[in-house]
Amino acid sequence: MKYAILTMDIEDWYHLDYFNSSDCNKNYSLLDGIDVYRDILQNHNIPSSFFVVSEIAESIGSTLRDIKQQKHEISSHSTNHIRPITLPVSEFYNDLDRSKKTLEDIIGDSIEGYRAPCFSIDRERLEQLQKAGYSYDSSRIEFGTHPLYETINMDGYELVVPNIYRYNNFFEFQVTTNLVFGKNIPISGGGYLRLLPWYISQSLIKPYLDQGDLYILYIHPFELSIKTNPPFPSTTKWYNKLRFGLGRATVAKKLSNLINVLKNNGYRFTTFSSLRKELLNQ
Repeated sequence: MKYAILTMDIEDWYHLDYFNSSDCNKNYSLLDGIDVYRDILQNHNIPSSFFVVSEIAESIGSTLRDIKQQKHEISSHSTNHIRPITLPVSEFYNDLDRSKKTLEDIIGDSIEGYRAPCFSIDRERLEQLQKAGYSYDSSRIEFGTHPLYETINMDGYELVVPNIYRYNNFFEFQVTTNLVFGKNIPISGGGYLRLLPWYISQSLIKPYLDQGDLYILYIHPFELSIKTNPPFPSTTKWYNKLRFGLGRATVAKKLSNLINVLKNNGYRFTTFSSLRKELLNQ
Protein backbone atom coordinates (compact mmCIF):
# COMPACT_ATOMS: atom_id res chain seq x y z
CA MET A 1 0.00 0.00 0.00
CA LYS A 2 1.22 3.49 -0.87
CA TYR A 3 0.34 6.28 1.56
CA ALA A 4 0.24 10.06 1.18
CA ILE A 5 0.06 12.33 4.21
CA LEU A 6 -0.56 16.02 3.57
CA THR A 7 0.48 18.25 6.47
CA MET A 8 0.25 21.91 7.34
CA ASP A 9 2.48 23.55 9.96
CA ILE A 10 0.18 26.19 11.42
CA GLU A 11 2.46 29.10 12.19
CA ASP A 12 2.24 32.72 11.10
CA TRP A 13 4.64 34.56 8.79
CA TYR A 14 6.59 36.13 11.65
CA HIS A 15 7.54 32.69 13.01
CA LEU A 16 9.87 32.14 10.06
CA ASP A 17 13.50 32.09 11.13
CA TYR A 18 14.65 34.72 8.68
CA PHE A 19 12.50 37.34 10.45
CA ASN A 20 13.17 38.84 13.85
CA SER A 21 9.76 38.22 15.39
CA SER A 22 10.19 40.99 17.96
CA ASP A 23 10.36 43.51 15.09
CA CYS A 24 7.32 42.13 13.26
CA ASN A 25 3.81 43.55 13.23
CA LYS A 26 1.98 40.56 14.66
CA ASN A 27 -1.39 42.19 14.12
CA TYR A 28 -0.98 41.38 10.42
CA SER A 29 -1.72 37.70 9.94
CA LEU A 30 -1.55 35.35 6.96
CA LEU A 31 -3.43 32.54 8.67
CA ASP A 32 -6.23 32.86 6.10
CA GLY A 33 -4.15 30.31 4.20
CA ILE A 34 -5.56 27.67 6.57
CA ASP A 35 -9.02 28.11 5.04
CA VAL A 36 -7.63 27.99 1.50
CA TYR A 37 -5.95 24.70 2.39
CA ARG A 38 -9.10 23.30 4.00
CA ASP A 39 -11.12 24.12 0.89
CA ILE A 40 -8.62 22.19 -1.25
CA LEU A 41 -8.85 19.22 1.13
CA GLN A 42 -12.64 19.34 1.00
CA ASN A 43 -12.71 19.55 -2.79
CA HIS A 44 -10.56 16.42 -3.00
CA ASN A 45 -12.24 14.71 0.00
CA ILE A 46 -8.95 13.88 1.74
CA PRO A 47 -7.69 14.15 5.34
CA SER A 48 -4.67 16.03 6.65
CA SER A 49 -2.48 16.35 9.73
CA PHE A 50 -2.02 19.86 11.16
CA PHE A 51 0.94 20.79 13.39
CA VAL A 52 0.06 23.86 15.45
CA VAL A 53 2.22 26.45 17.22
CA SER A 54 0.26 26.62 20.45
CA GLU A 55 0.87 30.31 21.26
CA ILE A 56 -1.53 31.22 18.43
CA ALA A 57 -3.94 28.34 19.07
CA GLU A 58 -6.38 30.22 21.29
CA SER A 59 -6.83 32.95 18.66
CA ILE A 60 -7.92 30.29 16.14
CA GLY A 61 -9.58 27.92 18.58
CA SER A 62 -12.87 27.64 16.67
CA THR A 63 -10.96 26.88 13.45
CA LEU A 64 -8.98 24.12 15.18
CA ARG A 65 -12.16 22.58 16.57
CA ASP A 66 -13.71 22.68 13.09
CA ILE A 67 -10.61 21.00 11.67
CA LYS A 68 -10.90 18.24 14.27
CA GLN A 69 -14.62 17.84 13.58
CA GLN A 70 -13.85 17.41 9.88
CA LYS A 71 -11.81 14.29 10.78
CA HIS A 72 -8.42 15.90 10.29
CA GLU A 73 -5.71 15.59 12.92
CA ILE A 74 -4.30 18.25 15.27
CA SER A 75 -0.74 17.85 16.55
CA SER A 76 1.93 20.06 18.12
CA HIS A 77 4.47 22.30 16.40
CA SER A 78 5.91 23.63 19.70
CA THR A 79 4.78 26.52 21.88
CA ASN A 80 6.35 29.47 20.07
CA HIS A 81 8.40 28.03 17.20
CA ILE A 82 11.78 28.08 18.89
CA ARG A 83 14.10 25.45 17.44
CA PRO A 84 14.43 22.58 19.97
CA ILE A 85 18.15 22.18 19.34
CA THR A 86 18.67 25.67 20.81
CA LEU A 87 16.88 24.80 24.07
CA PRO A 88 18.26 22.93 27.10
CA VAL A 89 16.69 19.48 27.30
CA SER A 90 14.68 20.26 30.44
CA GLU A 91 13.32 23.46 28.89
CA PHE A 92 12.42 21.57 25.73
CA TYR A 93 10.45 19.02 27.78
CA ASN A 94 8.51 21.85 29.42
CA ASP A 95 7.78 23.30 25.98
CA LEU A 96 6.47 19.92 24.79
CA ASP A 97 4.28 19.51 27.84
CA ARG A 98 2.91 23.07 27.70
CA SER A 99 2.10 22.88 23.99
CA LYS A 100 0.40 19.51 24.33
CA LYS A 101 -1.81 20.58 27.22
CA THR A 102 -2.74 23.89 25.60
CA LEU A 103 -3.88 22.21 22.40
CA GLU A 104 -5.73 19.44 24.25
CA ASP A 105 -7.66 22.01 26.26
CA ILE A 106 -8.67 23.83 23.08
CA ILE A 107 -9.77 20.88 20.94
CA GLY A 108 -10.99 18.64 23.79
CA ASP A 109 -9.01 15.64 22.60
CA SER A 110 -5.56 14.10 23.01
CA ILE A 111 -2.54 15.31 21.05
CA GLU A 112 -0.51 12.41 19.69
CA GLY A 113 2.07 13.92 17.34
CA TYR A 114 4.80 16.50 17.09
CA ARG A 115 6.93 18.20 14.47
CA ALA A 116 9.95 20.30 15.42
CA PRO A 117 10.28 23.83 14.06
CA CYS A 118 12.75 23.72 11.15
CA PHE A 119 13.16 19.94 11.69
CA SER A 120 15.68 21.00 14.32
CA ILE A 121 15.73 18.10 16.77
CA ASP A 122 18.23 15.42 17.79
CA ARG A 123 17.98 11.96 19.38
CA GLU A 124 18.26 13.24 22.96
CA ARG A 125 15.31 15.56 22.46
CA LEU A 126 13.36 12.95 20.52
CA GLU A 127 13.39 10.82 23.67
CA GLN A 128 11.74 13.70 25.54
CA LEU A 129 8.73 13.40 23.26
CA GLN A 130 8.06 9.89 24.51
CA LYS A 131 8.41 11.03 28.13
CA ALA A 132 5.94 13.85 27.45
CA GLY A 133 3.32 11.37 26.17
CA TYR A 134 3.56 11.81 22.42
CA SER A 135 2.98 8.76 20.20
CA TYR A 136 4.82 9.86 17.08
CA ASP A 137 7.09 12.48 15.56
CA SER A 138 7.61 13.74 12.00
CA SER A 139 10.79 15.81 12.30
CA ARG A 140 13.37 13.60 10.64
CA ILE A 141 14.62 14.74 7.26
CA GLU A 142 17.75 13.72 5.37
CA PHE A 143 18.86 17.11 4.12
CA GLY A 144 22.08 17.84 5.95
CA THR A 145 23.02 20.84 3.81
CA HIS A 146 20.34 23.04 5.34
CA PRO A 147 21.87 25.18 8.13
CA LEU A 148 18.85 24.87 10.45
CA TYR A 149 17.98 21.18 10.07
CA GLU A 150 19.21 18.25 12.16
CA THR A 151 19.26 14.52 11.37
CA ILE A 152 18.06 12.21 14.13
CA ASN A 153 20.12 9.13 14.98
CA MET A 154 17.71 6.18 14.70
CA ASP A 155 19.92 3.50 16.29
CA GLY A 156 17.74 1.00 18.12
CA TYR A 157 14.64 1.82 16.07
CA GLU A 158 13.08 -0.74 13.75
CA LEU A 159 12.74 0.35 10.13
CA VAL A 160 9.15 -0.76 9.53
CA VAL A 161 9.11 0.33 5.90
CA PRO A 162 11.29 2.96 4.21
CA ASN A 163 10.90 6.32 6.04
CA ILE A 164 8.95 4.85 8.98
CA TYR A 165 10.78 3.93 12.18
CA ARG A 166 9.39 2.30 15.33
CA TYR A 167 10.58 2.00 18.92
CA ASN A 168 8.03 0.06 21.00
CA ASN A 169 4.79 1.96 20.22
CA PHE A 170 6.47 5.24 19.26
CA PHE A 171 6.88 6.06 15.56
CA GLU A 172 9.10 8.42 13.58
CA PHE A 173 7.80 9.40 10.14
CA GLN A 174 10.61 10.74 7.96
CA VAL A 175 9.78 13.62 5.64
CA THR A 176 10.08 12.83 1.94
CA THR A 177 13.29 13.54 0.08
CA ASN A 178 14.73 12.10 -3.12
CA LEU A 179 18.17 11.85 -4.67
CA VAL A 180 18.74 14.51 -7.32
CA PHE A 181 22.23 14.57 -8.85
CA GLY A 182 23.53 12.64 -5.86
CA LYS A 183 22.01 14.89 -3.18
CA ASN A 184 18.86 14.49 -1.13
CA ILE A 185 16.31 17.20 -1.99
CA PRO A 186 13.07 17.79 -0.01
CA ILE A 187 10.65 17.25 -2.89
CA SER A 188 7.66 17.64 -0.57
CA GLY A 189 8.09 21.13 0.88
CA GLY A 190 5.72 24.01 0.26
CA GLY A 191 8.67 26.26 -0.51
CA TYR A 192 9.78 24.07 -3.40
CA LEU A 193 6.20 23.84 -4.66
CA ARG A 194 5.93 27.61 -4.46
CA LEU A 195 9.26 28.64 -5.97
CA LEU A 196 9.60 26.11 -8.79
CA PRO A 197 7.51 25.95 -11.97
CA TRP A 198 5.07 23.05 -11.81
CA TYR A 199 6.73 21.10 -14.62
CA ILE A 200 10.02 21.11 -12.68
CA SER A 201 8.35 20.12 -9.41
CA GLN A 202 6.55 17.30 -11.15
CA SER A 203 9.74 16.05 -12.78
CA LEU A 204 11.48 15.99 -9.37
CA ILE A 205 8.60 14.24 -7.64
CA LYS A 206 7.74 11.62 -10.28
CA PRO A 207 10.83 9.37 -9.86
CA TYR A 208 10.05 9.05 -6.17
CA LEU A 209 6.38 8.25 -6.76
CA ASP A 210 7.36 5.36 -9.01
CA GLN A 211 8.96 3.52 -6.08
CA GLY A 212 8.18 5.31 -2.78
CA ASP A 213 5.56 3.96 -0.38
CA LEU A 214 5.16 7.07 1.79
CA TYR A 215 4.86 10.64 0.53
CA ILE A 216 4.68 13.46 3.10
CA LEU A 217 3.88 17.04 2.09
CA TYR A 218 4.54 19.96 4.45
CA ILE A 219 3.14 23.40 3.75
CA HIS A 220 2.41 26.61 5.67
CA PRO A 221 -0.53 29.04 5.82
CA PHE A 222 1.43 31.99 4.39
CA GLU A 223 2.15 29.99 1.23
CA LEU A 224 -1.60 29.73 0.55
CA SER A 225 -2.69 33.12 1.89
CA ILE A 226 -4.50 35.37 -0.59
CA LYS A 227 -3.43 38.51 1.28
CA THR A 228 -0.60 40.80 0.22
CA ASN A 229 2.86 40.49 1.73
CA PRO A 230 3.10 41.66 5.35
CA PRO A 231 4.89 44.84 6.45
CA PHE A 232 8.39 43.42 6.70
CA PRO A 233 10.72 44.67 9.46
CA SER A 234 13.16 47.28 8.19
CA THR A 235 16.07 44.90 8.87
CA THR A 236 14.73 42.23 6.48
CA LYS A 237 17.19 41.33 3.72
CA TRP A 238 16.00 41.99 0.17
CA TYR A 239 16.42 38.34 -0.82
CA ASN A 240 14.23 37.22 2.10
CA LYS A 241 11.51 39.60 0.96
CA LEU A 242 11.82 38.18 -2.54
CA ARG A 243 11.73 34.52 -1.60
CA PHE A 244 8.82 35.09 0.80
CA GLY A 245 6.46 36.45 -1.82
CA LEU A 246 7.67 34.62 -4.91
CA GLY A 247 5.12 32.18 -6.30
CA ARG A 248 2.54 32.43 -3.53
CA ALA A 249 -0.31 33.01 -5.99
CA THR A 250 0.48 29.73 -7.76
CA VAL A 251 0.55 27.36 -4.78
CA ALA A 252 -3.15 26.44 -4.56
CA LYS A 253 -3.24 25.30 -8.18
CA LYS A 254 0.04 23.41 -7.84
CA LEU A 255 -1.19 21.69 -4.68
CA SER A 256 -4.32 20.47 -6.47
CA ASN A 257 -2.13 19.24 -9.31
CA LEU A 258 0.05 17.36 -6.82
CA ILE A 259 -2.95 15.73 -5.17
CA ASN A 260 -4.16 14.51 -8.57
CA VAL A 261 -0.71 13.14 -9.37
CA LEU A 262 -0.65 11.25 -6.06
CA LYS A 263 -4.11 9.83 -6.73
CA ASN A 264 -3.10 8.74 -10.22
CA ASN A 265 -0.05 6.99 -8.78
CA GLY A 266 -2.12 4.88 -6.41
CA TYR A 267 -1.49 6.72 -3.12
CA ARG A 268 -4.08 6.50 -0.36
CA PHE A 269 -4.48 9.65 1.74
CA THR A 270 -4.40 9.32 5.50
CA THR A 271 -3.16 11.01 8.69
CA PHE A 272 -0.17 10.11 10.85
CA SER A 273 -2.28 8.88 13.77
CA SER A 274 -4.42 6.70 11.46
CA LEU A 275 -1.36 5.20 9.79
CA ARG A 276 0.27 4.57 13.15
CA LYS A 277 -2.80 2.66 14.36
CA GLU A 278 -2.88 0.69 11.13
CA LEU A 279 0.78 -0.29 11.53
CA LEU A 280 0.25 -1.27 15.17
CA ASN A 281 -2.65 -3.51 14.17
CA GLN A 282 -0.49 -5.21 11.57
